[in-house]
Amino acid sequence: MERSFGTVLSELRRAKELSQRKLASDLHISQALLSHYENGTREPGLPFVCRACDYFGVSADFILGRTETCNSQGNSSAALKELEICLMKAEDLSAREAARDYVDAAARRMSARLSGSMDELYLAEQNAKMSGAELHVIRARK
Repeated sequence: MERSFGTVLSELRRAKELSQRKLASDLHISQALLSHYENGTREPGLPFVCRACDYFGVSADFILGRTETCNSQGNSSAALKELEICLMKAEDLSAREAARDYVDAAARRMSARLSGSMDELYLAEQNAKMSGAELHVIRARK
């Protein structure tokens, strides 16, 4: 049985023992709007759905009621597990650390783009981390 966005949002809020006022403040909306989302009289836009997913650490499919699995990595978790195994098999510790830094920076950059948080300083910082990690991998392989 599919659950609605409002039902899932309300369940997540209650599970964290948050008041509507506190959650609304944390997500930068009014308490009234949060109440409308929870009771289904209003539907959120994509930027809000992304903020709520980030806040609770769940996937969009979960918060939208499309799946019972709250894994924020969704279908990519198998690929990330495979990457983790490959990284652990690498003999060079510095190469493993650099690759992890690169993947972490790439994931944060992608998350920023998906959430609509296009803060240029943040993205520039992530680009710098990715570039630094790439150079580290190149040096480690030499």
